[in-house]
Amino acid sequence: MKADYKIPGGKLVTADVEVDGSRLVCAKITGDFFMHPEEAIIVLERVLKGIRIAELDDVVNRFFERNQVSLFGIAQADFVKVIRMALEPGTQGVPE
Repeated sequence: MKADYKIPGGKLVTADVEVDGSRLVCAKITGDFFMHPEEAIIVLERVLKGIRIAELDDVVNRFFERNQVSLFGIAQADFVKVIRMALEPGTQGVPE
């Protein structure tokens, strides 16, 4: 399932997710934002693998609390938003 989210101010973020029941099997996050260090996005995707969807907010928040990551053009809440959009039937890019 996939969703695009246009962040106020012009940036675009895309989440391509796979779920199995109540678990997030994997998430691929792309867009025209920047993270430093650059490999932090890979680490975040790895952290999200296998989590319960109900824990998404907590897992993302904990990731940013425990890691020194600078964000440019995106906020940590935008990651949660686009993943939740991808999980919802009927949202942009998501088949019903």
